[in-house]
Amino acid sequence: MTFQLDADGADAHDEDAADRYADGILSHSLPTELRRLRVMEQMLDPDEISVLGGLGIQSSWHCLELGAGAGSIARWLAERCPEGRVVATDLDTSFLEDGPPSGLEIVRHDVRSGDFPPGSFDVIHARALFMHLPDRDAVLRRVAAWLKPGGWLVVSDADMFTVDSTPHPAMHTMWAAVERLFTAQGSDPRWARRLSVELRRAGLADIGMSVTVDTFGGGGVTDEFWRSSIAQVRPFLMEQGLVSEAVYAEAQALLDDPDFRDTLWAYIRCWGRRPPG
Repeated sequence: MTFQLDADGADAHDEDAADRYADGILSHSLPTELRRLRVMEQMLDPDEISVLGGLGIQSSWHCLELGAGAGSIARWLAERCPEGRVVATDLDTSFLEDGPPSGLEIVRHDVRSGDFPPGSFDVIHARALFMHLPDRDAVLRRVAAWLKPGGWLVVSDADMFTVDSTPHPAMHTMWAAVERLFTAQGSDPRWARRLSVELRRAGLADIGMSVTVDTFGGGGVTDEFWRSSIAQVRPFLMEQGLVSEAVYAEAQALLDDPDFRDTLWAYIRCWGRRPPG
């Protein structure tokens, strides 16, 4: 089931930010984005599911998946909460509408301006979402209010602090250019380390955190994800003159070297609970 949740109170600034993201380097309209998201699910879902599975999810829980992307976590929640309610939202829900499981509600929704009633959900999950919101801290506090007493908010985002000390000059230049692309569309790829602080400020307790760091080399799904991601941003880098063809070619040659190894971005997962009663 798919429906539109009106974004009451949206202003021109909100709409401009949404447009920049929807038309930017992670746009659903890009022909490679769905495949990139599905590879990301293969890479990140095991750790994500480990965190969610540790919360004691019950079959009757009401769950909200914000920025659901290609929908793997929303589907996982729907399978485990057949007696409850699972809502999956995104600015563009086109990747969610291919055979959603029974009981999964799909909602076109901008988390910055759309709303849900306070105390609606037992668990709210968001991955690779808040880092892309210009007003992310305020939105996080508002989202926390949608939790039922005792409910959990689980947020995962990437942080690029791990690439700062790369010994490869071409990769350093590439990552600096990618960071400029993200910040130009209102994203902050260095916000995720603040997650535990912001969850506390949102009034949540029992804060937990886990961190994984991507490494490139040796093949596997992580290599596939970063190859596809770097290829997807290439036209944007070139159009905006952020890197030269020579630098991109040097970075690509490193990726093609079977002996190349380097750390990439970190994934930081934090969760907190709304105090009961």
